[in-house]
Amino acid sequence: MRTANPYSGAGCASPGDGFVERTDLVGMIDAVWRAGGRPGNLSVLGQLRFGKTSVVEQALRRVDRVDLAVVRLSVVELDSVFGLFRTLTSEVTAKFPGIPDLDRLYTTVRNARGWYDLENAVTSYFAAARSRGIHVLLVLDEFDRAPWVLVDLSGYQLLRSLISEARFSMGLVTVSRRSVFEIEEDAAGGSQLDGVMSARCHVGLLKTDEVSALLDQAQTAGISLREVRPELLARSGNHPYLLGILCRRVVAEFLETGAVDVPKAHEMEITAFQAYFDRLIEEIDLDLAGRGTELLRRVSSGGQTSDLSAEDVQDLVNTGVFIRDGDSVRLFSDEFVSYLRTTTIATPVPRPRHQTAQRRCTALVVATEWGSAHGGLSTFNREFCLALARLRVRVLCLVVKATDSEIEEAKTDGVTVLRCRLVAGADEMASMMRPLQLPKNIVPDLVIGHGRITGPIAQVQAEVFEQARPKTLHFVHMDPDETEWLKLDRQNDAMETATSRKRIEVSLGRDADRLVAVGPRLHGLFVGYFSRHEDTEPLRFDPGFDLTTRKRRKVPNGTPLTVLLMGRTEDWNIKGLDLAAAACGLVAGWRHEKRQRAIELVVRGVPEEEAAAQKKQLDEWAHAGRLRIVLRPYTTEPEELEDDLIRTSLLIMPSRAEGFGLVGQEAIKAGTPVLVSESSGLGTLLREALGEERAASWVVPMTGDTDTDVETWARMIDGMLTDSQDKFAAADALRVELAESRPWSRSVDGLLTDMGF
Repeated sequence: MRTANPYSGAGCASPGDGFVERTDLVGMIDAVWRAGGRPGNLSVLGQLRFGKTSVVEQALRRVDRVDLAVVRLSVVELDSVFGLFRTLTSEVTAKFPGIPDLDRLYTTVRNARGWYDLENAVTSYFAAARSRGIHVLLVLDEFDRAPWVLVDLSGYQLLRSLISEARFSMGLVTVSRRSVFEIEEDAAGGSQLDGVMSARCHVGLLKTDEVSALLDQAQTAGISLREVRPELLARSGNHPYLLGILCRRVVAEFLETGAVDVPKAHEMEITAFQAYFDRLIEEIDLDLAGRGTELLRRVSSGGQTSDLSAEDVQDLVNTGVFIRDGDSVRLFSDEFVSYLRTTTIATPVPRPRHQTAQRRCTALVVATEWGSAHGGLSTFNREFCLALARLRVRVLCLVVKATDSEIEEAKTDGVTVLRCRLVAGADEMASMMRPLQLPKNIVPDLVIGHGRITGPIAQVQAEVFEQARPKTLHFVHMDPDETEWLKLDRQNDAMETATSRKRIEVSLGRDADRLVAVGPRLHGLFVGYFSRHEDTEPLRFDPGFDLTTRKRRKVPNGTPLTVLLMGRTEDWNIKGLDLAAAACGLVAGWRHEKRQRAIELVVRGVPEEEAAAQKKQLDEWAHAGRLRIVLRPYTTEPEELEDDLIRTSLLIMPSRAEGFGLVGQEAIKAGTPVLVSESSGLGTLLREALGEERAASWVVPMTGDTDTDVETWARMIDGMLTDSQDKFAAADALRVELAESRPWSRSVDGLLTDMGF
């Protein structure tokens, strides 16, 4: 039986056996609730990956009070201030069931639509909880993202009231990189909450005994790292994350070769080290309004810091970036010093102040449906509208189809769905050309259409409000020059169809104020078409990677292992079904020879009338003696799609052409290991976000030669199905990293700023 690597979870929150006891820090958090009665308030502060979440989770595991409801929420998962308080009251009610007052008042919170109603409902709820002897400790992780949820000072004021006024019994722990004051000030130009959050717990570098405890974990794998401690610390310093991933690699190599080789392990992790250094430098630079890089470089070269802000220096000491050495400071590791001295680092643009005091504008978005019966574009439109609403944009979405329940649900999320009234004798799209009658005093500032289907309708509707001079956006989601030639029914007219459809997209883009290309690949393709002197360059818009849950995917243990391909499969040549089947057929044979677990290929998105023919064709491509192939119909049911991902060990997207690749994006957000074609916008984005070396784990090169591509896909699929624990840990780290660096809010905020809102 293979020995487990004790550092396999390095880089992820670790409240269990992998947690290194940080007694002082845990004790500070324990003190918030340990004395009984009303919990206190505390800000837990620290830089990226210094272990803030692990420390908090370890402390919360010790809570043993029956009168205390501990509610831990990640701000990343919340969509609005309404969502925050609905979730909070829901969890408190669930922890203390059967109390009529709370049940009734929770319903009032859940049904609140306006701010005044929400504020009254929430304060009544927690006043009733206190009268019942119920105390609440709210823990808000990722609090740096609070501006996107609390929005303006009223949200912070309500939190302040709950954690400070005598009629309530709530305490608050925030977990963030920046102070509560800075977060509030950037968000709303003032501070309400910071005054009652004066207690602070700084999570910085590991202490000497904590480093020893971390290194001693290697003993469970039959290795001692104490002898190589100086080599390890020269590269990572006492940094929890860097030391953890370096130990993980050292032990992994030891289990493979029997040798302890720190330089080799560091070389294999150099990309992860450099990516972390880049993120750390970027965040420090943004926080210090562009002064961070200069400050770090000066310290790395041994320069004086006497002319620098004592507050800035102390903050970086508190959070472990700097170490005090007498009257001077130094950086936490020699490797970081070397990186700063030898690497050219671009200075980030200073972080703009968060503009959320008022609704920026009213947006009218034209789509075919609110649900996702027709696939990815509908999903994109819905997520886009919800992201606009979270940034205080009044969103109206004109559609042909939406159920009453969809309209009501969208309303609670801040989007007004307008169902088109069909014209007798006209088709659905023609009916949407009818001039739209909006409620009194509502006029769109921005009108948005998608592609050649709803783009023309958006242009017509914009003309209805011509006096208000709304700005128009035309989104493009695919490139006809790529897709039309790959469609099987386009053999005789592919050139004509591609030319016509490209001309329509470009014309609609020129008629609009801006053409918006979804993802880097389409943006690169369309920029060239807007080269006239009078043309305005297209904007690029990347879909966000916001998490729906912080829970890590469970590694499937069943047999066979499932490889999943999702998407409408009528155009199998575009989606690369032949590549998937042939590659998985090879892998199935290899695994059989090595007596490894069998695999199956599950294809989700097969038209029912074509199922038999596609099954026969897939079997032929796969030479499917060893490969089990399972077909599933296209579905929009969330539970079915969730079940697919729960049992999947790997999702593949071997598309020969893909404007973006929302299927792969959804898998990444779910924490499922993925392989995506480089011929997709998602593949291009991953290379851009991660760098070529790191992205090579997830992005598969495509040559256009089927035999070569099948062999490449087979090798990478086989590699991804080996060491599943490590692959799922890497997938979880990837989704968290992308959620932090590329949320919907970033893309939407940039788009609105470009359009002058």
